[in-house]
Amino acid sequence: MKLHSDSLAWAVRHLTSLGDSDLFPKPIEIDIIAALGHDAIDCLSDVELSSLRYGPSRRFIIPKGELSYRVATQLDPLDSIFLAAIVRQFGEYFEARRRPLAEKVVFSYRYSPDPDGQLYDPSYSWNEFWSHCYGLAGKYNYAVVLDVADFYNQIYHHVLENQITEAGIPNQVKNWVVGLLGHVTAMVSRGIPVGPHSSHLLAEVALAPVDNSLIMKGITFCRYVDDIVLFCDSLKEAHTLIFETAAVLDRQQRLILQNQKTRILASHTFREYCKTMSEDRPINDLESNLLSIIQKYSKGDPYRIVHLSELSDEDLKQFGKETVAKILDEYLDKDQPNYARLRWFMRRLAQIGHPSGVKYCIEHLNRLLPAIGEVCRYFVSVSDYENSWDDTGSALLQMINDPLVRSNEYLQLSIYSLFNRKVELDHFKSLVTTYGSLSPCLKREVILAAHAVHAGDWLRELKEHLNAMDVWNRRAFLVACANLRKEERRFFLRQVDTSNPLDRLIVKWAREQ
Repeated sequence: MKLHSDSLAWAVRHLTSLGDSDLFPKPIEIDIIAALGHDAIDCLSDVELSSLRYGPSRRFIIPKGELSYRVATQLDPLDSIFLAAIVRQFGEYFEARRRPLAEKVVFSYRYSPDPDGQLYDPSYSWNEFWSHCYGLAGKYNYAVVLDVADFYNQIYHHVLENQITEAGIPNQVKNWVVGLLGHVTAMVSRGIPVGPHSSHLLAEVALAPVDNSLIMKGITFCRYVDDIVLFCDSLKEAHTLIFETAAVLDRQQRLILQNQKTRILASHTFREYCKTMSEDRPINDLESNLLSIIQKYSKGDPYRIVHLSELSDEDLKQFGKETVAKILDEYLDKDQPNYARLRWFMRRLAQIGHPSGVKYCIEHLNRLLPAIGEVCRYFVSVSDYENSWDDTGSALLQMINDPLVRSNEYLQLSIYSLFNRKVELDHFKSLVTTYGSLSPCLKREVILAAHAVHAGDWLRELKEHLNAMDVWNRRAFLVACANLRKEERRFFLRQVDTSNPLDRLIVKWAREQ
């Protein structure tokens, strides 16, 4: 079976626009496929799904707070494209297995793709979930707040396989998806990758039987991914509902609740709790003012890039260094900083790319490490920085030697990746001196930095090591071959094995540069 060319083209737009994850730098392979246009889509649409071999994924420990973390996976770029294309082509089948939108029960990741690559309906959001819970609480005396423990890593593959079968999706597609999950989890029959946007719809389908069971038991509830809120009129009923819900989760796929997050709240207390859960709740009036300006120019679209030239002089003045510093200070000065909210603010700041926060972020990077992905995305977005990017590059290189950063490969990856995503940081010579001692995933970032600064002479020295490189580094080097002299490049690339469709497309692109 082959996927539709329209689905594959949409998947490339989706990944180009949103990246393969909110957690990792977007693989350069995605942009190359997008640049090849119809040639790439024609190549991919000719691939038999049953013959497509899974590529190696990358797994990282990612800090969430000062003492908390999550495990996230970055799929091979070709697997990301095909999974996104499957979700696009068969998304309506998946969505049909879920509770209807009109019930206002399940709010997370409702399938509603648009031509530009957005996958989910933005009106069914985290904020909408808590807003609806707030209103519903007015009809009951109590609310029970529950959280499924380690949800994504505990999803049972056989449950998802059954849901895909019952949805009427072709066996070849089911086998490829389930095979990918087994490949990523090293053949353990539990867990789906945390990170890819497409994973969210798979997770939602896996929970559909739980939703149905709770509805059939007459339980009034709302759910957003693994957050479940039950509503009732007495404390005894609240305790009963906890046990009933725990039994459903256990019987359906041996899921359990996080005991420390289980709470029974009186309605008025729960309503106050709902207000604190809003994602766009400003920490002070200064942040409120900046967010209103960003909202005005982005028209509420969290993915729209706003150029500084679009802002009026008066609005531009609001983004002063002291203002941004006071906002970030208030987040970091708390005993337990709300890093989830801080990350949300950094994403908004990256939308507009104002340089006022760069110096602060560098000076306080050790406290901002749980938001390192968003900080790096912000640095990349800044285009009009009055200070020296070279100095910023020096500070980043010093930060790599911090013991905490050295203990976590994801933190190192995030910093190293900046040197190929933001060439103004310079310091390529310093990167080269460390190359031999780096892990494979960091070597890839140095190779891509060499590509970004057109360091063809240094790249030439790596040619003889191509066959010893892992897949991620090999592809990075094939991309970087675009920096070799034309005849040298073409002669070298003729000898490269291009049996893999992605390798074939990268070589085609590199030859044409």
